[in-house]
Amino acid sequence: MIRAIIVDDEPNAREGLCLLLSQQKEIEVIAQCENGISAIRKIDALKPDLVFLDIQMPKVNGFEVLNSIAYKIPYVVFVTAYDEYAVKAFEINAQDYLLKPFTDERFQSVLDLAIHNLQANNNQSELIKKLISSYLSNQHKNEDMEQLINPVKGWNKITIKNRGRIVFVDYSDITWIEGYDYCVKVHASTKTHVVRVTLKELEKKLDAHRFLRISKSALVNMEYVKEIQTYGKNDLLVIMKDQTQIKVSRNYKSNLEKYISAG
Repeated sequence: MIRAIIVDDEPNAREGLCLLLSQQKEIEVIAQCENGISAIRKIDALKPDLVFLDIQMPKVNGFEVLNSIAYKIPYVVFVTAYDEYAVKAFEINAQDYLLKPFTDERFQSVLDLAIHNLQANNNQSELIKKLISSYLSNQHKNEDMEQLINPVKGWNKITIKNRGRIVFVDYSDITWIEGYDYCVKVHASTKTHVVRVTLKELEKKLDAHRFLRISKSALVNMEYVKEIQTYGKNDLLVIMKDQTQIKVSRNYKSNLEKYISAG
């Protein structure tokens, strides 16, 4: 049996793929994931042979999922609705993608190819790595994202282990950090790094470098804050220099107020 995982943020899309796969005697669907964070967990834990992976998902997209898993890259059928760049790349380099909405015939042709390649042990991991690298480079993101290594004491850098190499990111180059329950997304001035560490751990390391916790899921570099706006009755909104808007949660509002008054 080929063990498969479905990853898509749309319930109808997951159900549709699950229904189509239930008709295939060679396929066993072992998990369905509604977001990228869940997908990272499930792929690492269950080690599937085949993954149907949506590209456009909030917070952590399909390419970032593949760059964040510890498990080897499984056989992947990419699913996309409108990403013209990705479609062009796949058409040139691979047949393993489904453009939504797809017909049953198109699905079957892609699935037949996947089954053939899996049974023949044709590894597509190197091709996928090239596609990911190309896509993320086009999006001005980092090519290969792995896990965070503890920074050397006294350094003003975060050290990131990056498949086959080590990348050093200056604290001063980080604009803000977005936290999830399983990993964080480090937004630097030109690249983004998805790493396995908690926001609380990073907060301790960055406390002395003008980083401020403004919500349960956001740590901002105050050097990159353009302005602070009020909205609603008593709520605050942090506007970064690149126009990113980040809400200040009420539980962390006092952090920002203390920082402003101290300045």
